[in-house]
Amino acid sequence: MPSAAASAREILRRLHDVMASRTPAQAKLNAVVNIVGEAMASEVCSIYLLREGVLELYATRGLAQEAVHVTKLALGEGLVGTIAQTVEMLNLDEAASHPDFVHNPETGEEKFRSFAGVPIIRRERAVGVLSVQHVDPRKYDEVEIEALQTVAMVLSELIANAELVDASGAATMRPQSTAAMRIAGLKLVDGMASGYAVFHQPRVHVEHIVAEDTEAERHRVYAAFDKMREQIERIAAQAEFASAASMKRCSRPIRCSPMTKAGRGASTKRSIPG
Repeated sequence: MPSAAASAREILRRLHDVMASRTPAQAKLNAVVNIVGEAMASEVCSIYLLREGVLELYATRGLAQEAVHVTKLALGEGLVGTIAQTVEMLNLDEAASHPDFVHNPETGEEKFRSFAGVPIIRRERAVGVLSVQHVDPRKYDEVEIEALQTVAMVLSELIANAELVDASGAATMRPQSTAAMRIAGLKLVDGMASGYAVFHQPRVHVEHIVAEDTEAERHRVYAAFDKMREQIERIAAQAEFASAASMKRCSRPIRCSPMTKAGRGASTKRSIPG
């Protein structure tokens, strides 16, 4: 069995290939559960998504395929529902001993003893759960949990762009307010400013989260940085030149009248602002 760190690296490497492919969302979810299950040597890996207010089994490796799109859990129901409700992970070596454990006979999960799950978070709310199960009792390593959390983060973007979570379900989770809102930001310079916030519509749908050619994208980013640096240097140089020219125009030499007192009759030269 590979180490936990090796398993995590394998998950991320293969996940990139899946997300960069042009396959439908359901096919990507099916591929993800297989990748995670194989890499972590877990007999079960499942993805539950929140639809119409309930968590629906959307893809699985190891549970009964007949349960896909059939098994549904309410928020707070079972281990999966608890994760979604609390937005916190669970890592159990004996899942059945947990007070929130609920058995779903149609899934055939009764033989799996260990369980780990992480929430799939979108806009600070859980929109699904990614879970793994194993026949033998064991707790998953910290690096394995971190790998699951990374996969869940990528899945969040996938399901949002594919609109797998119903708009009605999202609306009940995160009601929109029409009241005034104060948003804190990072101050770059002192002062005050006023303006209008513009909500862009239609929404831009990102179809490909991961670049197909990462090396080409890396060169594009570096080229953008170089161009930005050149522009900043040019602006700074223009500002320095303008400041120097302004100072030169604003000062001129004048000759003062000789003083009349003895010993102080020599003329002097000084500069005053024009």
